[in-house]
This record gives sequence, C-alpha cells and structure tokens, in this order.
Amino acid sequence: MKILRMETQWKQFEELANDSRFAKIVSALPSIVEASSSKSTVKKYKFYFGKFRIWCSDCQLEFSPANSTTVCLYIGSLIQQGVGVSVLESNFYSIKWYHDINFKYNPCSDKLLSNILEGGRRILSKPINKKEPITTDILKLIVSRYGSEHDLSNLRVCLLCLLGFSGFLRYSELAKIKRNNIVFYDTHVEITIDKSKTDIYRRGNTVIIARTGNETCPVKWLKIYLKLAGLESDSDYFIFRSLSFLKSQGVYKLSKNNTSLSYTRAREILLKALEDIGLDKSKFGLHSLRSGGATSAANNGVSDRLLKAHGRWSSDQSKDGYIKDNLHRQLVVSLNLGI
Repeated sequence: MKILRMETQWKQFEELANDSRFAKIVSALPSIVEASSSKSTVKKYKFYFGKFRIWCSDCQLEFSPANSTTVCLYIGSLIQQGVGVSVLESNFYSIKWYHDINFKYNPCSDKLLSNILEGGRRILSKPINKKEPITTDILKLIVSRYGSEHDLSNLRVCLLCLLGFSGFLRYSELAKIKRNNIVFYDTHVEITIDKSKTDIYRRGNTVIIARTGNETCPVKWLKIYLKLAGLESDSDYFIFRSLSFLKSQGVYKLSKNNTSLSYTRAREILLKALEDIGLDKSKFGLHSLRSGGATSAANNGVSDRLLKAHGRWSSDQSKDGYIKDNLHRQLVVSLNLGI
C-alpha cells in the first residue's frame, strides 16, 4: 500500500510539472526538500549518489529512476567489496534521498533490498572500540605539566583539555570558538556555540562554565591564555589556531591566518600530552574530553536533565552513550535487588 501511494504521488508530480499553473511550484520543491537536511549531509549524499550514477553508467543501467533490482545489485557489490557499514548506509540513503527529492518512484522501499541492507550490516559490522574517558586525575596531571603562564604552546594543550572536559564540547565546537563568543562574569564564563551538531535550526547554544577556584579551573586558564595570545574581547579570531615560533623572542604566537586548528592536529596534540604523562594514548581520542566531563558529572550525581542541557544532547540514548559508570554506581543495581 505504501509503495502504491509513493508511485501515485510520483506520477501526480510528473503531471503537475507539465501544468503551467503548478510547474514553477513543482520545480522549486526539490530545493525546498533538500533544505530539510544539513549542508554536510546533502554534500555527502551527492557524493555517494555520484558513485552510484557512475556505476550504473558503466553497467549500462538506468539510475533515474533506478529500479530495485539495480539498487540490489549495487548494494550487493559494495558488501562483497567489504566496505564499512557507514559507507554502505551512506550509499543506500543517498539513492533513497535522490529519488525522494526528485519525486521519483523510490526503489529503496523494496523489501528484498531492505533485507540485503540488513544482511550487509550484520556481515560488515565490527565490534565498537570506544575510547576511554578523560578523568579529573588525568586533567590534574596535564595542568601540572602544561599549565604555564608564559608558554602559549603548553597553554593551548592545557586549555583544549579543560574546555572540552568542562563544557562537554565536541572538537567541532571547540574549533569554532572565537574570542567574541566568550564573555566573562564574576562566577563563570559564557561561551556561545554558533554551530552545533544538535542545533539543527542554527539557534545557537550557550555553554556556561563555572569558576571553581581550583588549580584546574578552566575559567582561570582561559583568561591567562587569551591574555598571552593577545586576543581582544571584540576579536572574531578563532582561539585555537596553529602557532608560529619567533626565534628572536623565543616565544610562540598564534598564526595570523584566522583558520581554526584541524581535527587531526588537535588530536595529535592531545595524544602527545597523554603519552607524556605516562598514559597509553591508543585508549583515548578527542571525544574522550566530552565523555570524560559527562562521566564525571554523572558519577557525582548531576541530574539527567542538567547533563542533557549542558551537553546539548537531544535524547537520553545519545547522552548515555558518553557515560561510563564507576564501580560504585554499577554496584547500586545488585545492592537494591532485595537479595
């Protein structure tokens, strides 16, 4: 029944496109539908659909609209190649997306194809190797080693860890922080996140981080870093950028090029710091900062509502994936079974 409705709607749009009263509206609908997804998602779908189109061309098969047999063969070939599950799904959903936005009959609704996709997921799936969360003890070691008021290179490492941990920040959010996104108050600092993965309507989010008065206080080190970097409050420069070493002065300076530090370089900096304090760097990643902050807060009794708000999670499932319960919290379950 669902397939029949889709096929009927597809034919209706084809007919309306030839009607002068509705042709302009129908021609504009694909771009409106495209706007329902983020730019990065649309870019990804176009990339993978381009691969499907080339494959169809090489095999002399129709791609617009494609029939379910063609898509089954394509998805089957990807499974035989041993691609990753995310690549397999991206290919499938790009084909589905293309047909949806162009009001074509969608071959991805075919039951056999759904079974092939699910079979591919099971065949290609590998155990998830989650990285360990950063702990407060690790942060103390990092601050002890890198918390220098006169070395911008060391300060950058220190601040990257403290902000990521205390703000539950993804690196994509850390990388986009500009000086004019930061406002200091007596008790805390407010950091505006212009663009976040979960902020689908681009309303912006504000992360509030308290002054703790401890040696690991993120607000304290943020102020020191900004002062040493020479970043004025009205500056629209990214605070995490590459560094230049001035031999004549023997100091590091932020690059004049207003480009945020890349994910790869930030990861290298973090893992080098962890290795320097005697840890196995293979167990950690940049996401260890976000999961570390969330884990520490959860294990210290912060409510789920506040955790979700601070971490900008849209669901409990998303939030729970970041938290690693300590032994005390794990024991609570069996201790409350009445046995």
